[in-house]
Amino acid sequence: MPAPKLIITIRNSHQQIDKLIGYRFESENLEAKYQHFIAEMIMLRLFSIFEDSVAEIAYKLASGAVYANGSSPVLTTQAGSIAGARGLFLSHGRGTPVQNLKWTKSKFIRESVQHVISTSDSFIRSAQRNGNIIEEMRKVRNVLAHNTTSAKADFKTAVRLTYGANVNITPGAFLSSTRRTAVCNLDRYLSSTKAVLADMASGV
Repeated sequence: MPAPKLIITIRNSHQQIDKLIGYRFESENLEAKYQHFIAEMIMLRLFSIFEDSVAEIAYKLASGAVYANGSSPVLTTQAGSIAGARGLFLSHGRGTPVQNLKWTKSKFIRESVQHVISTSDSFIRSAQRNGNIIEEMRKVRNVLAHNTTSAKADFKTAVRLTYGANVNITPGAFLSSTRRTAVCNLDRYLSSTKAVLADMASGV
């Protein structure tokens, strides 16, 4: 059986994100309230693509894939298949197997794979160097998905860090507005997600 290829994951994720970019552009002529709603839906889908793609990259690396630059990941053990890689992450090297793997922030990514993929490997290093943008997107996604008190507080932090001040703004407006920035935050997240996924598969 041929080794799994990361390029397929990156190509598929970029194609999915390009569809979201198309929806974003098509919504620009709508009333602001509709732009805000569509931006929120795009953000939820974008972060889902991010999570699924990071997980797929990790599973492929653990089952024989090489990086885009041709280098091999530093593994403590290797799965026999992509399907078996998840079970390996859940149990290998753990006193007690975990029930779930998490891919929503750099710390969680490291904790999900570190018993199989070395912490010195480029996959984990890439997650760490892109940790700030991953965390920012996570906070925006969480306020949309959960709207809890803590999620709202985290969103306010993201707004303050982005604008350099406390601004009373809804998530939809934060995503689609260009009043305070030349490029709207959603466009920044769309391009950043592409870049982060490519970086995590690069081997650099």
